[in-house]
Amino acid sequence: MIEEGGGPRGCPASREEPREEKPREEKPREEPPVAHSRTLRFWLDPANIAVRLGQAGPVTRTKAGPAVAFQVNDPSLIRKVGCGEDIFQAWSADPCLRDFTGNGFAGSEGQPHRDRRALMKPALAAPRLTPLGPAVRDSAEGLLAGLPADRPVDIPVEMSRIVAGLVIETVLKSSISPDTLAALARARSVLSAGVFWTYALSPWPWVPTPRGRAFRRALGTLNEATREVYEGHQPDADGNDVVSLLKRSSDNRPDAALHDLRALLFAGIEATASTLAWACYELGRHPDHQAAIRAEADAVLGADAPADAVRPDLMPRTTGFVREVTRLHGIPFLVRRPRHATNVGEHPVPAGALVTLPLGALRRDPARYARPEEFDPLRWSPEAHPQLSPAALLPYGLGPRYCPGAAASEILTPVALASLVRSRTLRTTPPGRTVRVSLELTPMPKGLTMLATSREPHPPAPGPAHGEQADPALRP
Repeated sequence: MIEEGGGPRGCPASREEPREEKPREEKPREEPPVAHSRTLRFWLDPANIAVRLGQAGPVTRTKAGPAVAFQVNDPSLIRKVGCGEDIFQAWSADPCLRDFTGNGFAGSEGQPHRDRRALMKPALAAPRLTPLGPAVRDSAEGLLAGLPADRPVDIPVEMSRIVAGLVIETVLKSSISPDTLAALARARSVLSAGVFWTYALSPWPWVPTPRGRAFRRALGTLNEATREVYEGHQPDADGNDVVSLLKRSSDNRPDAALHDLRALLFAGIEATASTLAWACYELGRHPDHQAAIRAEADAVLGADAPADAVRPDLMPRTTGFVREVTRLHGIPFLVRRPRHATNVGEHPVPAGALVTLPLGALRRDPARYARPEEFDPLRWSPEAHPQLSPAALLPYGLGPRYCPGAAASEILTPVALASLVRSRTLRTTPPGRTVRVSLELTPMPKGLTMLATSREPHPPAPGPAHGEQADPALRP
């Protein structure tokens, strides 16, 4: 086994051998570059041994001070740990997060957790959500109208605002005030980072959580937004939408439904906002892909398009772009803790140790993906050979903690992205600024500001993406 040192909670960083300093030649680089923190580098840096799964053992033990962690590299073991709820506890059920999860499904375990998910499942199932496409398009157009076109915008904040509005209007069937929506978008990053650090520092409760007061204020903002959603809810005609089901199951006790509603709202914003923010980053780097998605959006999202035509499966270029963004920028790892001493494969793991499942490494495995560090949405094209399986990305986790809103996200994300590209032209600003990966529950492009100007009347014709050859469509 390979033992490395690293960041908080035993998150290791790659070890570099000392070497003699040599003059470096200045080389042109793509703008803006992405810089990974030392903690996240272990999962995201393509030179790290975690990405080269063939060189690491099935389980890698790591240590940082008193903290010990075990990274599971074998895909079959990853699924076994991720699905083994009786042996491994998910991070959201940790008692240290009780103030955040409350009594909702996110913080519960076992049968109570399964019962709450089963209650919501009919309302969040794909057959019921498939017709959401036109509603997402119309809602996105209204939300995009509030996106400034004359000055640089903070992309993570604006994507959080747009996604929050879409989730509330189309999935939760409600509305909130513009001021609360804007406050919620600003609070998302503080909430996400606060939960991350609360969990990371849970073995040392005497250590103050960074920005603790800001986190409590942000949680108050989330609570206020949840109450507005609850009170402004407009049920579907059949009364079987998700908020109606939560209300009925709570026997008119608002607090019981509010905890579940808060979890759904935060989770719905968190992952999708990250995906759209990174999509904006890649669109700024690849104007040819931006033009191709726009052409596809014009054909599918036009006002004269039939309602049943506003579907992601009719937008292969857009859905492929989203999948490639997820592959390179999706959540890098899942975490579990064994409830008691156990074995992962042949490796003994003590109770309470951190067990990490490096999804980011699987998505960059050269045995699975040709040119794994290259951003190539066309590898997901229907014409590409061999065909890649989107399920291999594990975009919504696995096992009993599989994201309950996966079907909604599968519709919302590509339609929202296509709507954005159809109405705006995205350019990164200022040139040369480094974009960093934030330490949050889901990676965000920290420091990404862009111009989202009104659509150009004559966008550039689609062509090979930067760094690609003339005909990459047939490459996996």
